[in-house]
This record gives sequence, structure tokens and C-alpha cells, in this order.
Amino acid sequence: MMRPLRWMRMALLMMLLGGMSSALAADPLRVAMPPDPNALPVFVLAEYQERFLPGHELQLVANPAGDPSAMRAMMVGQRMDFAFFNLVGGVRFLQGGLEGLQLVGPWVWQGIYLLVPEQREDLEGLDGQRVLVAPGLSTPPHIVTEKALARQGIEARFGSSGGGMALMAQMRAPGRAPAAVAAPEPLVSLILHLQDEQDWGQRWRVGLDPAEALGGEIPLGALWQVHDAVSPEARQALVRALEQVTQWLQDPAHHAEAARIAAQGFKEFFNMPVEAAALQDMLSRERVRWDLRSPREQRESLEGYLDSVFGIRAPEALFDR
Repeated sequence: MMRPLRWMRMALLMMLLGGMSSALAADPLRVAMPPDPNALPVFVLAEYQERFLPGHELQLVANPAGDPSAMRAMMVGQRMDFAFFNLVGGVRFLQGGLEGLQLVGPWVWQGIYLLVPEQREDLEGLDGQRVLVAPGLSTPPHIVTEKALARQGIEARFGSSGGGMALMAQMRAPGRAPAAVAAPEPLVSLILHLQDEQDWGQRWRVGLDPAEALGGEIPLGALWQVHDAVSPEARQALVRALEQVTQWLQDPAHHAEAARIAAQGFKEFFNMPVEAAALQDMLSRERVRWDLRSPREQRESLEGYLDSVFGIRAPEALFDR
């Protein structure tokens, strides 16, 4: 009687080990992201992947920020499975004939702001004035902010700000400061934090939320599937994990921990020092809104944003899945 029982135990052990081997042999989920609001929840997911993404290995890839041709080359070479980048950039890739690219869903709905000097009481005085843009012209912070100001009858003169340190060197000196600065998070929160820490001569405040000015439903960022070889199960697992992380971030009790994780991630992964205190302020003041939604569910918002802000007709491929 002992021998059959022993073999049954051995068979069960082999099945368990076989299952573990299959899980260990599974290809990692390679997720690419730029150093912007997309990154913070992904850093949290990487830290707690056993909790939020069980059975999968997450592998992070840095987007070549500001270089669409390099980004396209990475996608064509299938160096990632999923990628976070702005909605309009993905639409232009689709219009350029990039095959295999699929919109999983819009993701970042808030995260670009216009900073104005604290003493400025209204935005009307910006008409014809110099407004610097980070990271540069023709990027979403430029186009979205320009459109939001135009809705109020304001036409500013936009110019590229250059690097973050060069921008802040201008912003802290009253004689050199521009009339306003359009920038994404977490740079906005870093600026607001450093002006207190370093006692800047020129102080700034958030003067405009372009997303709110344009109606609220502004899909700035999105999650994209890069090629067809990704299994439906892996895609569903990543979506579910991001939804859970987003809910986790909504709890103020988690803000300090999330800020610590993200600050370490920005420093080590992007070589971009962003103090945890600035990220915690960004979270507590809800200056970024993450919400992963299906393209079909948000078709009206997607079409309206692309048309009214960029003059682009949304391709039908956005809503295939």
C-alpha cells in the first residue's frame, strides 16, 4: 500500500514542479515608459509585482524620450511588448503604417499645467508674452496649453525651455523669468517644491489646468500593445494590475511609500533626480489622474480630443479591440 501512495506523491510533486517551471520559463512582460506621469504607477507595480502581477515577470524598458524615430525602431524591432506614450504620438505611428500597434486604452487624463508668477492675478496679460515649454515645442504640453489659452482668447509666444536645470535657472530669477511655463508632471511638482526649498526670488503657482480648460476628458497618455505575439492572458493581467495599482495610489496612506519608490525609480532608471517630497505633494494634491479605460468606452473623448486639439481624425484602428 505504501508504494502506490509514494508514486502518487511523486507524480503530484512532478506536476507542481512542472507548473512552476512553466511559470519560470514564461517570457517577461516588457513594458516601456518615458520619464513622465506614466512612470510612477509602473515603478510601484515593479516594486509589488508579486502582489499585483502574480505569475508574471515585469521588465522595464526606457522610452527614447523626444525621439519618435528611435521609438519607432524599438517597436518595429519588438524590444518591448507594451509601451506608455502620448495618445497623439501613437496615432501618428498608426497613420505612418506601423503594424501590430494596438491601443489598450487611454491612461493619463491629467498631468500638464501652466505655471505663472505668484503675483499674476489673471491670464489675460499672457497675450503676446513669452511662454516656455518643457520638454519643447510641438509636444503635448505645448499644443494642449496653447489650445487651452486660445479658448480664452489668449495667444502667447511659445518657446522651448531646454533642459530642466536650464529652465529652473531662468525661473528663479525675476529679471530672467518668462511670463509663464507649460510643463508636465513630475517637473511641475519638482519646481514648486524647489522654490520653497531654495527660496527662489521669483515664485510660481499653477495658473491653468489645460485639461480642465478643455473640458476635463483629455486623454493625454495611453497604454499601447506593440505587437500581436502577446497573449490575451498577459494583456489582461497587466490591465488588471494597473487598475489595482491605480486604486492603491488613491489612498493617501500610500502616498509616502509610492513617492519613495518612484523617487528611487526616477533616479536609478532614468538618472533623473526627483525628490520624494515633490512626488508626495503631486499625489496628495491629485495633480495627476490615472485611469485605464477601454478605447471603445472612451471613443467620444478620444475622437473629440484628437480633432479639437490636434486636428486629427481618429483612425478606426484605435477601436478595434
